[in-house]
Amino acid sequence: MKELPELARDADDAVRLVSGLLRRGETGEAFRERVRTESWSATESGLLAPALSVESGTAVRIRREGRLLLVARSGAGPEALRDAVREAGRLAGNAPFFKAHRTTGAAPGGRDAERPEEEESRSAALAAALARAFPDPRGVTAALQLSRVVTERTVVTPRAFLPCGARTRLVATGTIRRAGAERPFSFQSARPFAEAADALALALREAIRPVPALPPQPGPVDVVFSPSAASVFWHEVVGHSLEADGGERGSVLSRVKGAAVAPPGLDVHDDPGRADLPGAYGVDDEGSLARAVPLLAGGVVTGLLSDRRSGAVETNGHGRTASFRRPPRARMSNLVANAGSATLDELVARCGDGILVKEVATGSADPESGRFVLFVAAAEAIRRGRRNAPLAPFALGGEILSALGAIEEVWGNEVLPATGLSVCVKGGDAVPVGGAAAALLVRGLFARTARR
Repeated sequence: MKELPELARDADDAVRLVSGLLRRGETGEAFRERVRTESWSATESGLLAPALSVESGTAVRIRREGRLLLVARSGAGPEALRDAVREAGRLAGNAPFFKAHRTTGAAPGGRDAERPEEEESRSAALAAALARAFPDPRGVTAALQLSRVVTERTVVTPRAFLPCGARTRLVATGTIRRAGAERPFSFQSARPFAEAADALALALREAIRPVPALPPQPGPVDVVFSPSAASVFWHEVVGHSLEADGGERGSVLSRVKGAAVAPPGLDVHDDPGRADLPGAYGVDDEGSLARAVPLLAGGVVTGLLSDRRSGAVETNGHGRTASFRRPPRARMSNLVANAGSATLDELVARCGDGILVKEVATGSADPESGRFVLFVAAAEAIRRGRRNAPLAPFALGGEILSALGAIEEVWGNEVLPATGLSVCVKGGDAVPVGGAAAALLVRGLFARTARR
């Protein structure tokens, strides 16, 4: 997607404004964002015509001695930037120099007027997805909100104007009722729209299936994670533990940097350059070039994801924000693990009695204490090394260091992208993320009834 006119047309003036604002000992940048949301209301019978909303904003950030000053203004044009610079300068005690400036008007018609055939094509794709999801809607009641969200960003540093690119995602939330039971539904995908609509249809079909009645017995259990579920495991256990916003020693993993915590040969790295995964970007939200960062190398803790406020740790391009109104912080992008040598069936046979986790709906981790929880959406029992009956949703928990140490030294030979990992919420801030991993066998996790 091309850069928006109002985000780019005053690039040279924007760079000069930011450069003139900062004083010795300060760093900072301006951040511009535009979010275009196309929304449909949908039921099991079809969907209504879309509604369109557009929000744009500008933020100016100044850092000095570990403190951050953030001033946010609505609008992404030159006047919004100049207003934010004035206020930031006043609050920081600076006096930015403003030369005579002539504002150019926005292009007639703007970018909001997309071609009608494109909007009609998206509506048709969603209508077809609903028809596939509910081929016989009798007995099913769905109340859904579907949204196509396009986010475009640029960062203005004292030296350069840096487009961060455009990100598009399909979001669905609501409830589904069948046979007297109501369940919440949520879905997000950053794939191309047609692929995302197909994935939505599959997710809706899965959501209306009868839920197995019995969860596993509470207590310790050996678990085989499918490649998709393993991506969420790595995300919660390793990724969040090595985000530097908690400080270099803020988590159980960052405190043991250089120690072997997982099987030899096991590698996990965060790679914003993986364009096939939803967390991809070339420039982070602070204007730093994105870099791949090894987190585990041969089972050894080696890296930390950092932004410009990570103290003694230099930024490696992982400063990310959910909105121009929020400060950036060190966050993951795409977490990728390497392949081993075993097939999924071989891991199931090796497990003996346990659980095969097929999909994890969500998870949470407390990196400082080392505890984590995964909410399992789809799983099967394993009996005597064979796949058995489906299980009702449940929760898996454990300790980060213990779980890493309990990974079997043979893991899956096929790395696949995660199907259910596209957005991560931390501290109320949601950013696009992705993952790709191979199947894993982890001994001694704890199953319990899910309490969401």
